[in-house]
Amino acid sequence: MQSSKINDKRQRIELEFPMHCSANTLFNYISSPSGLSSWFADDVSVQGNTYIFRWDDGEMLEGELVKSLNRKHIKFRWVDGPNANETLEFIIHKDEVTDDLALIVADYAEEANYDEFEMVWESQVQALKNQIGA
Repeated sequence: MQSSKINDKRQRIELEFPMHCSANTLFNYISSPSGLSSWFADDVSVQGNTYIFRWDDGEMLEGELVKSLNRKHIKFRWVDGPNANETLEFIIHKDEVTDDLALIVADYAEEANYDEFEMVWESQVQALKNQIGA
């Protein structure tokens, strides 16, 4: 896990998860509304460059797509809610020597909540792996 400070309380954290699937399949699950709604949020819709993420508990966040690079990197900037102006990134990393594929998730968390943060992302990515069959 890597971190860098954004302010006194919340830091950018990167988590890396090994994946056993093709990069194209993984990219579809991290970039399309149907893919994201199968593992990340309960419902995802798109209006222009804005992705609207909804969860069954009533939470809703809007994320502006600020980067989609070479079918390997997706970056959203939260435009509302308590995390406004923070980003969520999904980066597909392929080791050039071993061909191993990994998903790097870069998100923000408070230092006191790192353990919970990690558990939530491990659960989310496990749901993604179950959807992909990886």
